[in-house]
Amino acid sequence: MSTRTLGALTAFAGARWGRRPHDRPGLVARQQAALARFLAHVLPRAPFYRDRPRTLAELPVVDKATTLARFAEFNTVGVTLDCALEVALAAERSRNFAPTLPGGITVGLSSGTSGTRGVFLVSDTERARWAGVLLARLLTAGSLRRIIGWGAPLRIAFFLRANSNLYATLGSRRIAFDFHDLLEPLAAHMARLNTSRPDVLAAPPTVLRLLAEAASNGTLLIAPRQVVSVAEVLEPDDAAVITAAWGVPVQQVYQATEGFLGATCTHGRIHLNEDVLHVEPEWIADGTATPTRFHPIVTDFTRATQIVARYRLDDVLRAADGDCPCGSPTRSLAAVEGRADDILWRPGADGRPQAIFPDVVRRAMALVTGLRDYRLEQHGGEWRVRMQPLDHAIAVSVRRELAAMTARLGAVPPLVQVLPWTDTPLTEKRRRIRCLVR
Repeated sequence: MSTRTLGALTAFAGARWGRRPHDRPGLVARQQAALARFLAHVLPRAPFYRDRPRTLAELPVVDKATTLARFAEFNTVGVTLDCALEVALAAERSRNFAPTLPGGITVGLSSGTSGTRGVFLVSDTERARWAGVLLARLLTAGSLRRIIGWGAPLRIAFFLRANSNLYATLGSRRIAFDFHDLLEPLAAHMARLNTSRPDVLAAPPTVLRLLAEAASNGTLLIAPRQVVSVAEVLEPDDAAVITAAWGVPVQQVYQATEGFLGATCTHGRIHLNEDVLHVEPEWIADGTATPTRFHPIVTDFTRATQIVARYRLDDVLRAADGDCPCGSPTRSLAAVEGRADDILWRPGADGRPQAIFPDVVRRAMALVTGLRDYRLEQHGGEWRVRMQPLDHAIAVSVRRELAAMTARLGAVPPLVQVLPWTDTPLTEKRRRIRCLVR
């Protein structure tokens, strides 16, 4: 058994069956002990933190711009940004994602939905740990029985814009991991799926919906036992179509350049992986006494190659109410709503800018009968809606629902311009709601 396989199995067993705190105080106590070790022994190995304080609260909050500008100072292996980009971009051009840096360091790129692509480094050990924890969080009991049984291996079909050594780590004698490159035509993917008949189907929700529609009309002949949404916000209308096609709930993975951040439990809530992460909520004022939305400030106390310490994400997360019925003491989310630039803005009654969160907009658009798909962009005082189908009665309904929504919020209704639909390439992340000019 290889060192990597042993590491993945150890991480899997610990995340799946290991002793874990049953209440919040116990979880916090374990976090604090792990953080203390990280701050004392790992953090000083990165030049950026060498002369910094050793308490979390005294560390600066950093973001993507800072970590890219000083990339070599945030990793402990002396890799420059130019060196990392050279390897990562060569892999994307050739579609060969196997090459690594000396020492088995994997380089990855984010998709750059916020305008700038993130770059991440992980060691062979970290890859194995990531694979083990991910499988422990996601696999159902039925899928696990397939892995430890004597029959055919568990077949996983994974759709992404770029492969990575991270995902290749999932493959083994008992797991047949099949990467589907979104640069290839969808018809070719469906032919492969009809041949491989995967047990687990993981893809961005845009792709999952297209595949679900193909399954509903009889073109795609698969019956996955698990369906996993990755890389994009899973919208309620997409989840309903996907669930109806295969009769299984859609699980969600919340992952970013900064690591594997969370996944859904059996009750459908997204739980943050607080056994390996410390998350500080930066609450977003929304006019209520107790805000529910926040930007996460993340510290990963298990990564030692590229330091993630008090890293602020632009993601907008909505906290769930109360304790989760699953019993986990980790912080749970009602939704990952999008990024900061997915928040729209309108003048309020007092003339001050008022935030309109993506989830509120989605609910309004869900009331429009006959609307199959849409993209909404704010350009200053104008909201441009590309819609499918382009129908006069539906356009009237879109304007009415958006006006009613903003009025309920005490904001000035926007000028809505309706435009013809244009397809977004599968290689680009879908951004249904976006503020381009505030």
